[in-house]
Amino acid sequence: MNRDEQSQQTLQFVRQLAEQALSRSAGAPLVGGNQVSLLYDSAENFPAWEKSIASSQDSVFIEMYIFANDQFGMKIRDILIERAKQGIQVCLLYDWLGSWRAHLSSFFKPLLEAGAEVRAYHPPSLSAGLALLGRNHRKMIIVDRRELFVSGLCVSQSWQGQPDKGLAPWRDTGLALRGPLLAPALAAFADSWASCGEPLDARWLAPADTQPCGEAAARLIATTPSTARMMRLDLLVASFARRTLWLTDAYFMATSLYLSALKQAARDGVDVRLLVPRSSDIRWIAAVSRTQYRPLLEAGVRVFEWNGPMIHAKTAVADGRWARIGSTNLNLSSWLVNRELDIALEDAGLAGELADRFLQDLEQSTEIVLRQERRKPVPRPVGKQEKRPRGTPKEMALSSASAAARQAMRIGDALGSAVRGSRMVESSEAPAFLSIGVALCLLAMAIAYFPWLAAAPLVALLAAGGLAVVFKAAGLYLEKRRKKQQLRLAQPPSDDTRDPPADCQ
Repeated sequence: MNRDEQSQQTLQFVRQLAEQALSRSAGAPLVGGNQVSLLYDSAENFPAWEKSIASSQDSVFIEMYIFANDQFGMKIRDILIERAKQGIQVCLLYDWLGSWRAHLSSFFKPLLEAGAEVRAYHPPSLSAGLALLGRNHRKMIIVDRRELFVSGLCVSQSWQGQPDKGLAPWRDTGLALRGPLLAPALAAFADSWASCGEPLDARWLAPADTQPCGEAAARLIATTPSTARMMRLDLLVASFARRTLWLTDAYFMATSLYLSALKQAARDGVDVRLLVPRSSDIRWIAAVSRTQYRPLLEAGVRVFEWNGPMIHAKTAVADGRWARIGSTNLNLSSWLVNRELDIALEDAGLAGELADRFLQDLEQSTEIVLRQERRKPVPRPVGKQEKRPRGTPKEMALSSASAAARQAMRIGDALGSAVRGSRMVESSEAPAFLSIGVALCLLAMAIAYFPWLAAAPLVALLAAGGLAVVFKAAGLYLEKRRKKQQLRLAQPPSDDTRDPPADCQ
């Protein structure tokens, strides 16, 4: 075997290793043959949802964190009611906490009366215990088992803004997909549906069409509490990226492990950029996010804040070939506690389109720098990066091996930093730390004067956990008793209990 063949085998092995690592970390195989369209903001996502649902002929399955009792929410509800009355199978799963106003106002009652099936994820319950902390944060719609919508948008007119008050629509990203990836999407919905009641009938689990209808390869990552699939995948992508890693996140509160991965990538020459909101609908999150800027900036990560009212997208683009769109934020709640759903695309065309959109978003953003003043970014257009010299196959193989070694070291460095890392904080972070410090001082004073403020949450937490265990034990005892009764009824009567023959005295 000559050196060129050895080099080719080495490159092939590296590719297979990367594919295996991505598949195992995400818990999802790469599925080809999909047709994918990117949809931006409510102006493109909402009309696509309405049109698809209104023309459904078979079924509509919706898994949604927020289903609001507002103008757009009522519009979608009315369409679902009309389809349910036409005999279409309509299944709606909403998160109780995200949709509590609609739930308490009996917003979903007309849907039930029309024949739709509606369930709430994790409503308050004595038997739920600490499981109530986990929410269903997914945003997924499946129509006719043929078309899939995944995004960061919810069924709420908040994404449409308030033109009468001069507020622009929220910035968000979604996609529409047809193809073989519908199979794992249906399985993911069925899993969530079964967690709240009777399982979905098996006939609804098969896609209407399993034939390839496009060229996009994608993974569907359906995370459940404690699986950390998306966290593992995000760490791997941060380690595998060689040229660019562009992130958009609505509620950025990354762990030290992920922050280390981003810093190591930037130090290794990767163009790492992070776009986050300047003003958030959850205000304290923006303050906490700013406390993480300095170590990123010092490592070479470029941080941008969106100038509009809210950017809610959760997207990532790496090397112009890999992209992610979905509901997962870069924080522990999304990574470890919630049910989330994302699509990871391995398609140069779609990743390039999303990268171009990212650069457009930077034009509406302000870059955060280590100097006192702020400056507008001058984005580097996609496709105009410097061309890297190409050498002999042997040199390319050695270069790839060296890059792979550096990427492996990033993971090791990230793990080490998570254990022993520390950082300095300076004046630029003073406002964020001041607000957090004042809040903690006020809380301490309140507890000093009213100790029950500290005791009450602990009592409630222990009581909820204890009651949940007691109810679980009671349920197990009842199940055991029921099985014993069924076993006795199934056994034939013994010879001693049979009636004697008529001629016996």
